[in-house]
Amino acid sequence: NSEFFLEYLPIISFLDEKCIGAEVLLRWKRFDELVPPLEIIPAIKNTPLIGLITYWMIEQVGREMGDLLHSEEKIHIGINAPPELIGRGGIAYAIDKAGLLDVAHKLTLEITERGLLDQTALDAINARALSCKIAVDDFGTGDANLLQLSKIEADVIKIDKTSIGQITTDRWVSRMISGLSASASVLGTELIAEGIESNTQVELLKRLGVSMGQGTF
Repeated sequence: NSEFFLEYLPIISFLDEKCIGAEVLLRWKRFDELVPPLEIIPAIKNTPLIGLITYWMIEQVGREMGDLLHSEEKIHIGINAPPELIGRGGIAYAIDKAGLLDVAHKLTLEITERGLLDQTALDAINARALSCKIAVDDFGTGDANLLQLSKIEADVIKIDKTSIGQITTDRWVSRMISGLSASASVLGTELIAEGIESNTQVELLKRLGVSMGQGTF
């Protein structure tokens, strides 16, 4: 019923405080009320709808952000992508259909599940069958993400908002982020901190080597 729409959460560079991209967020307005995001995901998880909605989001990004992606060299858009869709061809087809094939390198597929990728997805990512960037989302929430990092060549690691919320009170979190930053620097991987709520967090993240973030700051 055309009840879905997209919002874009900016990604800010700490260096110059400029917006360098955004993450696409699915929203559902039903009977003039917004359905909470935590109710949407369980309803569509592990159903064919998850693929259809992902493809719809890509097409919608093409309609809403296509001109910007074609005109602004440094702007990137992140789209959540369930691992089971990676390497199957549907995402590549949706990108082409959306008119974004020539700027696919400006799209980042954010792996949303905390489970492991299957071999088809791993092969597609590591062979760079897709020109999109690959992001490991919600890093810091469980061992599965550590296993993912050991198996895939991720372009971006997104540090979970729970870890960011503890960064000023938990020394272990700061050490974890510092170590992650050092490893990312060697591997050429970008780090993005999610759920930032204060300038104090920003300053600490900068000292720890993180250069980009999302949130309210």
